[in-house]
Amino acid sequence: DARDVFMSLWNHYDNYTDAMMKSLNDLGGEPFPHPPEDIHECWRNWITRGWFEWETEGWPFWSNLHHTRTYWEHRHLSNLLLVHYADLLADPQGQVRRVADFLDLELSPEELARTVRLASFDAMKVSFKRDFDERFRQRFRGGTDAFLFKGTNGRWRAVLSDEDLVLYEEAKRRVLTPDCAEWLERGWLDSGE
Repeated sequence: DARDVFMSLWNHYDNYTDAMMKSLNDLGGEPFPHPPEDIHECWRNWITRGWFEWETEGWPFWSNLHHTRTYWEHRHLSNLLLVHYADLLADPQGQVRRVADFLDLELSPEELARTVRLASFDAMKVSFKRDFDERFRQRFRGGTDAFLFKGTNGRWRAVLSDEDLVLYEEAKRRVLTPDCAEWLERGWLDSGE
């Protein structure tokens, strides 16, 4: 769900260190802006402006909706599997099995359980903190705790206003087909496919 993507993106953006901002601006091109103080201003920019000419949202990062649509249009191809985060949260074992089947991998019940355990948000947070915290502290205030913040969906409900959600609906209609929008908001399991 683009609204969930935004909340995660905001958490990253708002926690960028000076070193991270410098590294983004050292890439050249148009200067990468510091985050605004108001999350709603960031949302309005993100959902109504594109960084590239083919995008109508995503500024100053990338277009989540355009990106999703480009994959959605090719979902029928045998070498593409769309996996939705909400489905991973709702049925981690079923979704890991689905990915393994797609990759033509046979997993024993023990391998499946281990993979589900190691792919959980909590396990990833421990692993990232152990292996990458110093590197992440250079990029994010709070290190891995800021990078892997909550791992939940729906936080936008307590943040985005009715006016913000109107902008989302407009962007959704502009960029996505109705079936793509439904999947993006709900995943496979909740949409009944």
